[in-house]
Amino acid sequence: MTDKEFKRLRRSELIEIIYEYQKREEALNEEIAALKGKLDDRELKIKDSGSIAEAVAKLNGLFETAQKTADDYIEQVKLKCTKEITEAAEKEAEEIIAAARKKAEEAGKAPAKESSRKRKGKGSR
Repeated sequence: MTDKEFKRLRRSELIEIIYEYQKREEALNEEIAALKGKLDDRELKIKDSGSIAEAVAKLNGLFETAQKTADDYIEQVKLKCTKEITEAAEKEAEEIIAAARKKAEEAGKAPAKESSRKRKGKGSR
């Protein structure tokens, strides 16, 4: 509206226009407050996402370390088991060899006894 149009309005009409402008100003102030709240929320989310990214990076490092530790432990267990199995196999092999030698010695003594018996038997006839 122009100045001339305002001058021609009655007082009640001017008060009504002022009242409408005040209501509109209040509505705009409420909208500004809501938008500021959303902006603050987004800024907080952005800040949190940075914190979350840092936490994820730290967790990844932690998981990598835990995986390496688990792999090292499994390798040590495998080495220990392999060593124990090898030692048990060597012991069993030694026992088998000792048993075979003993049988061989017994078998070697047995023919000698038989041959001496055969000799005694031939001489007494």
